[in-house]
Amino acid sequence: MKQLTDTEKQELETKIEKEKERQQALRESNPDLPESFEAASAETQGIRRLVPKYLWKYGFLVVILCLLAFNVVLFFKGRDSSSEKAFNLNLMVALMLLFNHIAYYFTTKGWKSWLMKTVAWVWIVLVFVYMYISWVA
Repeated sequence: MKQLTDTEKQELETKIEKEKERQQALRESNPDLPESFEAASAETQGIRRLVPKYLWKYGFLVVILCLLAFNVVLFFKGRDSSSEKAFNLNLMVALMLLFNHIAYYFTTKGWKSWLMKTVAWVWIVLVFVYMYISWVA
């Protein structure tokens, strides 16, 4: 480790003092700021406790499943209409969201994770190929 010279120590002390003065002025101008990093971290942890850990995982799964069910109903209702491509694409995108969500939030280790991530990426490619074919042709 490098030993600091006296001038380097003085420069470092002046920088520290200037930073303390700047933080003090900032606290005086905005009294809602926390006193330290630890206090700010404690506030953040309090906010994280309000939102359950699995809300995103299961809540978004419910949203995706509702979207999938809605698209399946639309698919079967609109089968006799002329714009089947849009119904197929909606269904494929909903399945793409479902596969990705399962791959990245439910399977995290082992061969199941590898398999689901492969399925998710293959499905993404298939969706984009289908979009290209249906809109170009």
